[in-house]
Amino acid sequence: MKNKTPKINIKLKRSQRLTKLGQIVYLTCSNFQANNLWESASSCSFGFVFSFVPIVLIILTILVGIIRVSPGILDYVNAFAGEIESIVDIKPFLNNIINKRNFHFVDIFLAFWIIWMARKLFQSIVQAMYKIFNSIKKRRGILNQAIMFVSEFILIIIIATVIIITFSFNRLVSFDFFEPLQDFLPSIVNQSSHTIVTIAMYFMIFICTLFAYRFISGTHPRLWLCFIYSFLDTICFYFISLWVSTFLNLSNYNIVYGAISTIIILMMKVYFFFVFFLFFAQMIYVTQNFDLLLKCEVYLLPDSERRGWIVQLRRMLFINPAALKTTTNARMFKQGEVIFNSDDKADSVYYIRTGTITEQFENGESQTFEKGSFVGDTLCLLDERFRGTGVATTDCKLIIFSAEEFKELMKKSPKAASKALSKLAEI
Repeated sequence: MKNKTPKINIKLKRSQRLTKLGQIVYLTCSNFQANNLWESASSCSFGFVFSFVPIVLIILTILVGIIRVSPGILDYVNAFAGEIESIVDIKPFLNNIINKRNFHFVDIFLAFWIIWMARKLFQSIVQAMYKIFNSIKKRRGILNQAIMFVSEFILIIIIATVIIITFSFNRLVSFDFFEPLQDFLPSIVNQSSHTIVTIAMYFMIFICTLFAYRFISGTHPRLWLCFIYSFLDTICFYFISLWVSTFLNLSNYNIVYGAISTIIILMMKVYFFFVFFLFFAQMIYVTQNFDLLLKCEVYLLPDSERRGWIVQLRRMLFINPAALKTTTNARMFKQGEVIFNSDDKADSVYYIRTGTITEQFENGESQTFEKGSFVGDTLCLLDERFRGTGVATTDCKLIIFSAEEFKELMKKSPKAASKALSKLAEI
């Protein structure tokens, strides 16, 4: 069995790298819209409403044992409680559970109810991730339920761990050895500081997002990829939260909506978070499957006769897909050179990056293919031979796809297969 020649991508120029970035952003936006992730973000926000209080209660229950051993951590929990006091007052529950000594059957029932209610948020997130990564068909229903509960458990443990680490860090820097740091960054050392609580909360968001991208997606993206997009998601959410807090006057909403104005602003922030969360999840999928999606988009390019700014943007971004070039598939032909002969087997498909090809038939007729066209695609699918001789009318730059590559595209892309079938129907 012969070893396949490894495909080595040609190093992209700076302008080509910028074009590739534009292609990734366009594919992300188009797939985001096609998957209707705006609605999924709303569903996740709605799940947050049901799950926020149960999740907080579970985290506090986990921390109770640690609070009893090290009461100092209670200052952090109270600082966090102060941040969400306008939404829900958890201090009575916290005091009750700390002082509680015996558990009854009703407590066990309430524990199961809290865990079940917390499941709503994770269910919404898992369904949205499945929609993006197309991994729902690979898992059975029981496994999906197990993943939701395991994800819920792990993420809650992560949040509790971040609180404990933050507390431990604060206790560490309170030693005399770190006195210069105490003078330089007093807001970091102060346990009740708004700054330390904010840093801890955004760090929790980053870790939870990283976990979701890495494991809930079902495709196990590379860790560095998840890290980058989790960081971008957290940064975007920080700035949108800052913008909302800075430019929206809460007093105006208090006049109209009364006490629920705080919840309305919170829900706005939560919705924006899930929009960013799903957008960058979609970008991970695009990055993972970039070559396939790029081939599909190139094959689906609209004709130059069509008008509209979106059509022109697509042609500008994708008509010269330099990212698909390798040392084996990128070819150049001078004017007048023969690219393929009549009766040659169509075991390759030619994409014209630049230039023009004319296929000359024995009866004297000819067919011209211009920049952005595929030559031999229908013949390749039918395992037929070229009916004419292909000649470079001008200097041409081509990308040559093997029959295996092209047929794989047809299998994995329903849209590309649909266009190929329509072209076959015209023959």
